[in-house]
Amino acid sequence: MDIGHAINIIYEGLYGCDSIPVKLRSAKHLDMNRLNEVMEALNYTIDYYRDAEAVPKKLALSLVDISSLFVFKEGYFDDETLLNLENIGMELQEKAYVLFS
Repeated sequence: MDIGHAINIIYEGLYGCDSIPVKLRSAKHLDMNRLNEVMEALNYTIDYYRDAEAVPKKLALSLVDISSLFVFKEGYFDDETLLNLENIGMELQEKAYVLFS
């Protein structure tokens, strides 16, 4: 995987018009394969930018306020799914924090 490809995976998976949060807001299921691909790309970018002073705007834009995109009102999904989605949002937020620090 190269860094450009990794950033595109993250951007399309978390911010694009067919992203995971967009699909969830349309009450569709969570695509775990795509989420795993995004997590792998995010781990790659964390390693790649570990000592960098800055990250590309496209990458940063993908992660702005990311945890809020995985929080849904009660009843939107079953309780187990809601909790799982909140945990995913928190994990993504923690990865963003590591990337940006």
